[in-house]
Amino acid sequence: MIPLWTMQWLLSCAGSLAVGLVAWALLRAAVRWWPALRTRRNVWLAAQAVVAAAALLPLVPHPSKLRLAPQIELDVPPLGSHVRNDAPAAGTATPTAATAQSAATQSAASAPAFASARATAAVADAMQAASPSAASALPLLAAGWLFVYAAGLARAVARQWRARRLLRGLIAGAQCLTPDELQAHDGFTAGQRRAIARHRLTVLRTDAAISPMLIGVRRPRLLLPAHLQALDATQQRMIIAHELHHWRAQDPLCLALAAALRTIFWFNPALRWMATHMEWALELQCDQRVLTGRPQHERKQYAASLLQQWTMMTPVGVAAFNGATVAARLRHMQKDGLPTLSAAAVWFTGAALTVVLVAGALLQPALAFSLPSAAVSPPTMPVVAAPVEAWRLPLDKVRVTSFYGVMRSVLPTPHKGIDFAAAKGTPVHAVASGTVIAAGPIAENDGRYGNVVIIDHGAQRSFFAHLDSVSVTAGQHVQAGALIGATGQSGFATGPHLHMEVRQGGRNIDPASMYPTLDAHATQRALKVRRQQLPQKG
Repeated sequence: MIPLWTMQWLLSCAGSLAVGLVAWALLRAAVRWWPALRTRRNVWLAAQAVVAAAALLPLVPHPSKLRLAPQIELDVPPLGSHVRNDAPAAGTATPTAATAQSAATQSAASAPAFASARATAAVADAMQAASPSAASALPLLAAGWLFVYAAGLARAVARQWRARRLLRGLIAGAQCLTPDELQAHDGFTAGQRRAIARHRLTVLRTDAAISPMLIGVRRPRLLLPAHLQALDATQQRMIIAHELHHWRAQDPLCLALAAALRTIFWFNPALRWMATHMEWALELQCDQRVLTGRPQHERKQYAASLLQQWTMMTPVGVAAFNGATVAARLRHMQKDGLPTLSAAAVWFTGAALTVVLVAGALLQPALAFSLPSAAVSPPTMPVVAAPVEAWRLPLDKVRVTSFYGVMRSVLPTPHKGIDFAAAKGTPVHAVASGTVIAAGPIAENDGRYGNVVIIDHGAQRSFFAHLDSVSVTAGQHVQAGALIGATGQSGFATGPHLHMEVRQGGRNIDPASMYPTLDAHATQRALKVRRQQLPQKG
C-alpha cells in the first residue's frame, strides 16, 4: 500500500515546479523591462518564498469551493490498521408511524433540491470523468517519484556536506585575531572595531588563498586571508567594509535559506536561477555601500583589489563571486549607485508573484478519501435492510463520489459507506427522526473518523464522519432535516467530504437502499466503478 504522504509530496513537488517555472518566466520578462530588479535582493527572496509556499499548498487545508482543479478521489488506509469499527448493536424496535410519515414528508420536500443538485453537478461530473486514470496512476507515480527524489536529495545533501566540511577545515586551520591584533590591523576602522567587540564577531586569519568571507548563520565568523595585508590600507578597509556590510544586512541568513531550498527542491531549476540572481544582487549592494561617496581613484583601487584576489583564489574562495563575472561587477563599480527602481516595477513584481501563488492554490487538486475498515460484510452477501420509508438525503446538494461495497486497489476490503463531495462547512441534516447517541470525536477506529454524529432511528442508525463541526449533543432528539453539523475533513481525511454509513443490528448495510434515486446524483466515475465491480447493482 502506498502511504498517503507520498502522493501529497508528489503534488507538492509538481506544484512547486510549475509555480517556479511560471515565476521564472515572469521575472525574466520583468528584468528585461526594468533592469534595476536584478540588483534588489528582496525581489529574489520573495520569488523563492513563493516557490517554497507553492509546495505547501497540498498540505494545507483550504475549501474545495476555492479550487478550480477537479478533486482526486482516493481510498487510502492508515498503514498497519486492521481495527474493527462496528458500531454497538442498534435497537430492534420498529419505526413508529409518525417517524415514517416524517421521513416520507421530508423526502418529498427535498425533491426540488435533488433536481437542482443534478443540474449543478453536471459540470463537475464532466470534469470527474477524467479522474479515474489520474487516480489509478497517482500511487505508482508517487512511489516512483519518491525513489527518484530520495536519490536526488541524498546527492544534494552530500554536496552541501562536502562544502560544509571544507569550510570547517578552513576554520580549524585559521587563527583567531586577538583584540590587540585587530587594533594593529590596517583594514579596520575604530568604529568597525567597536561594532565587532560589541557584537562579539570572531575574526579569523588563514593562510589559504581565498577571498574574505563570512562563515556561519547564527554567529557568523569573518575569515580573512593572510594575503589581504599585501594590499594598501585603503584597499583593505574597503574589502573588509564589504564583508561587514554582508554581516549587518544578515546576508548569510539569506544565503543559508536559499541553500536549504535548493537542497530540498533540488529538481527545481527556477530556484537555482533565483538564488544565483540573489547572490549577484547581494554583492552589488555591498559594493555600492562601500563605494558611495568615494572618489574615482578609490573606486579603481577597489576594483584592482578584486581582480588581484580573483587571480590568487583557489576554487573555495570563488563563493563571493557566484552569479556574476568580474567584468560585470567592475562595470557597476563605475556608476554612482544602483539603478533606480520605479514604483511601477515594485507593484508589478509583487502583484505578479501574488497572482502566481494564488493561481497555484486554485489549480492545486485535492486528495480526498475516506478510511474504510476491515469489518464490513462481503458485498456478495449484503445485509438486507428491513423495508422502511425513504430517508431524506443529508445534504441539500448531492454528489456521490464512492458507493458502498466497491473494492479499491489499495485495500482488500470493500467500502463501508457512501462518500458525498461537499465543501468545508456545508450543512449536514438528519436523514430521519431519531435520538443522537454520539456527537464529536469518538474512539472507534483509533479516532480516524474525526468528528462524528450517530443517530438512532430505531431499526437503523445513521453515521456521519469527518465533520468540521457538530450542532447536536448526545441524547438530543432530532427531526428529519434538522441541522446536525457541517462537513469538513477531520480525522484521517485530506479533502473535505461527507462519509455516511447506515448500521443495522451491529452491521453495516448499503445506504443506497434508503435512496432509490441516488444514482441520479452520482459521478460517472462512481457509477463506472460500481458497475464494473458490482454488476448486480448496475
